[in-house]
Amino acid sequence: MRLFYRFVAFLLGRNLLSTPVSVISGQLTEKRALPMGLADFHTWSDRIISGAACPATSESQKFTLAGMILHLKPTDAFVEDGYFINALRKQAANEVAIAAMQEVKMKRAAEQAAITSVETPVKELNAVLANAPV
Repeated sequence: MRLFYRFVAFLLGRNLLSTPVSVISGQLTEKRALPMGLADFHTWSDRIISGAACPATSESQKFTLAGMILHLKPTDAFVEDGYFINALRKQAANEVAIAAMQEVKMKRAAEQAAITSVETPVKELNAVLANAPV
């Protein structure tokens, strides 16, 4: 039965909804050739993006995948799909972490601005009082 699902996936370029998990997990670990043309890249990247199931746009994920290909070793002509799926998920997690860091940074900047806006009039008042004749 696994052979049937593998054959269907080969013909269609994608898995059926009824494809067993064992077949899909086997596909993730088998090394596949990197795309050699633009049409191949779109087919390949759509397969990776559907496996990663990240909330980002398809265009941004394709951009990320293209960057990953550029950073592979020159001898890496065949790579597992699982590598790219995990890398896309990690990149999505990085994006969330960066957004969280920016949120904390902006909150701290707002708190610091509030403190500074309170301290500045007090410092000016103290300076005026220090220079006032007694």
